[in-house]
Amino acid sequence: MVKRTASPAARPPRVSRAQACALLLSPPAGQPARTVLVVTDDAMVTTASPEGFLAAGTGRAVLTRADLIDAGVRVVARSGGRLAAGSAALLDALLRDVNAHLAATWAPPDEEPSRSVK
Repeated sequence: MVKRTASPAARPPRVSRAQACALLLSPPAGQPARTVLVVTDDAMVTTASPEGFLAAGTGRAVLTRADLIDAGVRVVARSGGRLAAGSAALLDALLRDVNAHLAATWAPPDEEPSRSVK
C-alpha cells in the first residue's frame, strides 16, 4: 500500500499575520495598492488589487484592508508591518475566524462533491 501525502491544494489554506499585515502596508511608488487577500484554487495565499482580483476571475477574496481597519488592526508607521499596540489580539481573533471558515469550506479543486445515484 502506498501512503498518499496530501498535496498543498488538498489542505485548507491558512492566512498568517504577515500576510494580513501586508494589506496595511503602503505600496511601492507607482504600484497599485494590494488591498485584497486572495486564496487561489491551488491554496496559495496572495495579495491583489481589487481590479487584479476581478480581472483574474478565479480564487476567493478572504480578507480586505477594510476588514482589518474596521476590526481596529493597525501597523506602526514606517515599521515594515509591525503591529501597533493592542492590534495583535484583534488580528489573531480575526484570523481565527477567517481560518476556521477556510477549513470548514475548503474543497480541493480536483475533488468533486459526492453524488448519490439511484
